[in-house]
Amino acid sequence: MMPPEKSLARSILLHGVLSFFVQAVLLVAVSLAHGMGSRRLALFLAVAFAYNGLLTAILVLRRGDFRIEATGKVLARVNLPNTLTYVRLSSVPTILFLVIQARDYPAILPIILPLICVVFATDFLDGIAARRRGEITFVGRYLDSASDYVTIIGVTIVLYVFGLLELWFFILVLSRLVLFAVGMALLALREGRADPLATFLGKASIFSLMVLYAMEVARLFSVPWIGDETVVRIVSYIVAGIVAVSIVDKGIFLGRKFAAAPRKRGRASSAD
Repeated sequence: MMPPEKSLARSILLHGVLSFFVQAVLLVAVSLAHGMGSRRLALFLAVAFAYNGLLTAILVLRRGDFRIEATGKVLARVNLPNTLTYVRLSSVPTILFLVIQARDYPAILPIILPLICVVFATDFLDGIAARRRGEITFVGRYLDSASDYVTIIGVTIVLYVFGLLELWFFILVLSRLVLFAVGMALLALREGRADPLATFLGKASIFSLMVLYAMEVARLFSVPWIGDETVVRIVSYIVAGIVAVSIVDKGIFLGRKFAAAPRKRGRASSAD
């Protein structure tokens, strides 16, 4: 019988290989079907391979973090909640590539929107699965946060470059992300480590941004109702309000953490 540590490492490697393989097959099929340039596809596949390889290597090295918080037991293989989170995090390059290509190849819209919806849906499905199965893990917390931030930052920049986001909204979103990143980094330096904790408004702001960005992509291609100019604008103001309130909430949250945090020395890690 294989030792649990080796079994977990093999499970992580399998996730990395399968994730890259599925995304590569999808994009090669889309490229062939719509006549996309082979050079751009080859460049993307190289970037996606490096991205997934780095992600997988980090998780193999940090496999000790695949432990159940309630019991401290290390998993023998990647569980369902962490698989859902991994899917969202590893899909970021594919989503960005398809969104970038969409301007030149609008026919891929029927692929982009369902993919974005499925990937974004894992943001709450992984948490539900972890709680119901009693499998909340430390790695799940910081992977969930990392996937949220990498996805939001990447899509925010792409949509702004495409002219779908106004400058004030772009600055507001980045301010929210930078505030938490810097705050958690300083907290980690102060107490030696920073637990991956999140507030309700923090998660609400991330989820609302994901919904809005799916609608912005729909607006790019004039999809009825969800892509309607007026509907998207109204939703954008609502989301801006949620993000603004979450900034205040995050400031209070970090202030309380700083006030309660003892000064320590040690390993630091940060996540939402």
